[in-house]
Amino acid sequence: MELNVFDDCWELVQRFQRLVNDGETCEFEVFCRCWREMQLQHLFTAQTNHTEVIATTLAALHVAKRLSCSRRTTGDVFPASRAQRIGGFYLLYVIYYKQPTHTFVKIEVSPRTWQELTDYALDLRKDNPERKDTQQVAYMLWRLVQEQAFRFTALDYCQGLDNLVDYDRVEIIAGAREQRQSAVMQKQQRQNNVSLSYELEGLRALDQASQPLCELESAYNAQKKHLATDHEHALPPTQIFGHLRDVFADIQRVLGAKKNTPDEECPTTSTSNQLEVRQKVRNKAMYGIEEKEPPHQAEELEVELEVNETYQRRMSSATVFQKALPDELQQEYEIFDFSDDEEKEVGEIEVTDEEFRELLGT
Repeated sequence: MELNVFDDCWELVQRFQRLVNDGETCEFEVFCRCWREMQLQHLFTAQTNHTEVIATTLAALHVAKRLSCSRRTTGDVFPASRAQRIGGFYLLYVIYYKQPTHTFVKIEVSPRTWQELTDYALDLRKDNPERKDTQQVAYMLWRLVQEQAFRFTALDYCQGLDNLVDYDRVEIIAGAREQRQSAVMQKQQRQNNVSLSYELEGLRALDQASQPLCELESAYNAQKKHLATDHEHALPPTQIFGHLRDVFADIQRVLGAKKNTPDEECPTTSTSNQLEVRQKVRNKAMYGIEEKEPPHQAEELEVELEVNETYQRRMSSATVFQKALPDELQQEYEIFDFSDDEEKEVGEIEVTDEEFRELLGT
């Protein structure tokens, strides 16, 4: 909510500055016209409780304080124009008297902020004492002091161990959150195989970048060995980049990718290879054996998987018994099977009506 209030207040002051640049006077009447055009009289509309009203008032007063002191909402100093600083004074006055809580929320100012506010008001009176906007700024500051609108505190807003709003870091936190969300959305939109290929390409790039460092490390170790007159007191060789390259090689081996060679390009991990590995694991779990394809059939299998990968059927009763079961399991099924002769004998047995009545005792 504070971020939206910041945006509205900044837009109000920027519109006021554009009108002044176009030839309008820097007076309070022009500021009120911008206020009505943006319909900021509805700033506190739809607030459900006093807590939300107070939070909106504090956020708007923070923007007004910072602009009056030529500072951004983050507290950073920037070269504000005369119209922007005077617009900050106007906004400070309007928000304090327009708050629905009737001057309940006070303007907390630190010694630095109070000094900058009063110094700028004095500078305006020294430079152009006869201008109407200068007199309006002086009157508003005097009126706020008379109404005891200021609360002189060590900081410009409350800070502590509680989860209070850190107004100087609202925009920074919101920007970091948006970046994280956009990164997560982009990662979710990419397919799994695409993200895996990107990660593999990153590992390969690091592996290739470490090759010149390994060569430099080898030359450095050789130079140390030649410089040392006594081999017992020679410095131990460094193996940092060598170990790093071994780690990259292990990662490539785990992911199923071949190690880069200078003459051939490293192959990418395709979906067909993943399907082939899954099929082998499934066969081993079901039948206790691992199917090994002959070398001359490897290419044909890869082409077939690439063509039919979108039409792979899930395991069901129609596909699970396509291959022969293990011998132990087959014997268990055969124990309970009837032979053909037994089935014929059972089929030839016929019971007459008289025999059926005698069995029933009738």
